[in-house]
Amino acid sequence: MHAATAIRLRDGQDGRYADGPQIRRELDAALVNRVANLATVHLAIAYHGQPLDWSAAFPSEDTGVVVLSNGYDACAVFASTADRVWQGHTIFGPTCRGRSAIETGKAIIAWMLPHADLIWGATPIGNRAARWFNRQIGGRPAGFDHYDVEGDVELFNFGSTH
Repeated sequence: MHAATAIRLRDGQDGRYADGPQIRRELDAALVNRVANLATVHLAIAYHGQPLDWSAAFPSEDTGVVVLSNGYDACAVFASTADRVWQGHTIFGPTCRGRSAIETGKAIIAWMLPHADLIWGATPIGNRAARWFNRQIGGRPAGFDHYDVEGDVELFNFGSTH
């Protein structure tokens, strides 16, 4: 973990939005594990086919990981990759799609941006819905890359580009 990237917030601090979802920081792996292991979600994000367990990401002050959620069916995992730079991973259940997903995604990014100069993501080329989603929540295409596990990916940036 990059020491300067640790986010020091009160445990359970909520981001509240008058006309949108309430975003909170997760303090244990229960919700993210439940959503990540839903059949339709698991198929899209588990390349090895085994159940996912995010327990190693907690406590987040020790791991350089921040997990945010709407408290029900949408999570985002942010891993520190440099000082004030975070890689984001969205994990949304099948009950959080369309307008609800876009509003939740925007609220999650809004919660995280004060703590980041840059948030970036890598989305598999074949996942057209996720690539569209990234654009809808404010992601700017930033090129392409190839990862051993995910294969060809499109890169997205949120926040500044410096």
